[in-house]
Amino acid sequence: MTAHQPGRTRRVDRSALLALGGSLAIVVLAALRVMPVWTMPALPVALATSELSPAIALVALIWLALSLWLLAHRPVWRAIVAVVLLGTALFSLRPLLQARGVASLVRESLPPAATAGATAASAPEPLASLPAATEVREQSVDYAASDGTPLTMRVYRNTASRGARPIVVVIYGGAWRGGDAGQGARISRALAQHGYLVAAIDYRHAPRHVFPAQLDDVRRSIALACDSAARWSGDTTRIALLGRSAGGHLAELAAFAPNDRPVRAVVALYAPWNLVEGYRDVPAPDPIDVRARISDFLDGTPEARPTRYHEASPSSYVRPALPPTLLLFGARDHLVKPEFNREAASALWAASDRVVSIELPWSEHGFDLVPGGLGERIAYAATVRFLDRELLGP
Repeated sequence: MTAHQPGRTRRVDRSALLALGGSLAIVVLAALRVMPVWTMPALPVALATSELSPAIALVALIWLALSLWLLAHRPVWRAIVAVVLLGTALFSLRPLLQARGVASLVRESLPPAATAGATAASAPEPLASLPAATEVREQSVDYAASDGTPLTMRVYRNTASRGARPIVVVIYGGAWRGGDAGQGARISRALAQHGYLVAAIDYRHAPRHVFPAQLDDVRRSIALACDSAARWSGDTTRIALLGRSAGGHLAELAAFAPNDRPVRAVVALYAPWNLVEGYRDVPAPDPIDVRARISDFLDGTPEARPTRYHEASPSSYVRPALPPTLLLFGARDHLVKPEFNREAASALWAASDRVVSIELPWSEHGFDLVPGGLGERIAYAATVRFLDRELLGP
């Protein structure tokens, strides 16, 4: 009997180490969602641990049950692990509780549109999963900028829809220097499944191409979408722009600055607002080097290019009768400070423009790009409710 005791002890120790090691890993994973984002590679980790935090809570509870079995002969360790993992699970459930509050705000601010095209039954719930894009056809369209630079548009449309569909032009983010029209494809497909014609457009990138090249490309792309609308069954009298980050900035510019293409609504997700303020008041930490990105985009500093900074800032065009605007942003954004989106909402309200501002307390920059995440679900539901109201209403 004594001869078997060492082996039993080693097995117990291994079990204890497994339980403690796994518990520590889960605690560290949960803690990552509140760690400052010092470098860009850390951003996807912060995003995933924030937006998928309910899944981390579930993993913590499952590991707790396994650990209690592994530590059957270690009552003190069992108690410690139980307290730590239960605390981690509760900590990881906080974003879900916050999301429920935001979901209530979405329902209150954006009730279902009372139209034939968007009934209460069709209005998505803020925390529901995105619909399966079972009837959506995608195609790529190659075109060119004014200087011949090749661009690519991705078009999404529901093959089962009849009649002319409202057009949603999607503009990707990437600090004006990267990205492509495939960004946010899950939401683009879901919007198409809901009944919109979605045109995800392209534009030239800084620093090789500086402003206003990007805005010119957005306008050229909108014109292309409108010229092709009859072929795609799109309605050119009902156009909305949806942009993320730098794309949200370009969406606001294209809709707010005087132009000959009327826009019915704008959805801007975590978008820059006043580029002079953005240059001077950078986030801390600043993983993307905001000043370098803005100066590359505008070919200089605010002191060197004051007119260009003014013309490139959506804040410069605030006045009454702008298109209704939906602002979506995260309170923990380390690339575009949430204060700028709050400032945008205040400025639009002050000008008597229609604006809905929704802030996600747990979220980082890019929250809607995490598949199945809390932010993706809320962003999609808020966007559809807003667009239904603005594009399908009288």
